[in-house]
Amino acid sequence: MNKDNSFDCIDAGTENCPCYLALTGDCLMCTRLQGKDCCDCNWKGVCIYNEFIQGNCKVNNPRRDFEAAIVDKKYYTDDLVIFVIQVDKGFALKTSKPGSYLFIRGSNQDSFYDTPISVMKADAEKGYLHLAVKSISAKTKSILDEDEKLIIRGPYRNGIQGIREVFDKKNRHNKTLVIAKGIGIAPGLLLADYFNNLCQVDFIVDTEKISKEFVKDYLSEGSSTVKYMNLNELTAQGNIKNILIEKKYETVLILASDYFVETLGPLVRDALKDAVIAVSNNFHICCGEGLCGACSCIDNEGRTIKMCKCQMKQE
Repeated sequence: MNKDNSFDCIDAGTENCPCYLALTGDCLMCTRLQGKDCCDCNWKGVCIYNEFIQGNCKVNNPRRDFEAAIVDKKYYTDDLVIFVIQVDKGFALKTSKPGSYLFIRGSNQDSFYDTPISVMKADAEKGYLHLAVKSISAKTKSILDEDEKLIIRGPYRNGIQGIREVFDKKNRHNKTLVIAKGIGIAPGLLLADYFNNLCQVDFIVDTEKISKEFVKDYLSEGSSTVKYMNLNELTAQGNIKNILIEKKYETVLILASDYFVETLGPLVRDALKDAVIAVSNNFHICCGEGLCGACSCIDNEGRTIKMCKCQMKQE
């Protein structure tokens, strides 16, 4: 973890660490790999610098493209398709953690067609992954044309900001609320599966651009409740606040555009001062490896933060 504790790297200590940033002196965690003469980090896992040196200064387990057969394809609307693809069981298990996403593209497309898509459901027993793809422009339109196979790369882990605090709250007494708009529900469905009825996961869903049939097909049966709500209506915020106060949720995920994250985040904090809040990572992610800079932002201290990897401390 970086010394001021404001962010950490989602890949640190995983099978994908050290990554490409270690090669260029840009590791997010390790001061030695940043070119400094001494260790000055707060990382408490296996030493990243030692792993890099012992591994002959190479990237550990780099993610590579591979073909995945399409075993099912279903249209819910003219521009919303669910793909079920076949992968090996170990890969499916890795993608079952909330926040996981893949880069996918059509089988005949060049790599610049890679599109980050959240994993919506991971069936490790069958080796099936369910991906919801909304047709928006050239990249996603080319994906919808595929019927036999897709090219995928992953898994990547940083689809939800604050996901580690959510994991910390995974217990039988935790009550979680997912507020999702449109296709943003996909990572929320994966989270509900991951919790697997261990704790209560309720949903408030705005079905604009998706359908109730889609939600019903993929929301696991159990103790969850689902409320459909138009988040653009003037009464929506008041209704949500009343629900938060009544149910006293300990964890709230806002999986929607930045507008709703910025609007609903303060409302949740006002209603539930001690709740864990997590939000969808809406930055423009292009490579997922911290190399291209497409997702970068500058913090108050002038540091460049790579949002494809950085988990920011949630206020």
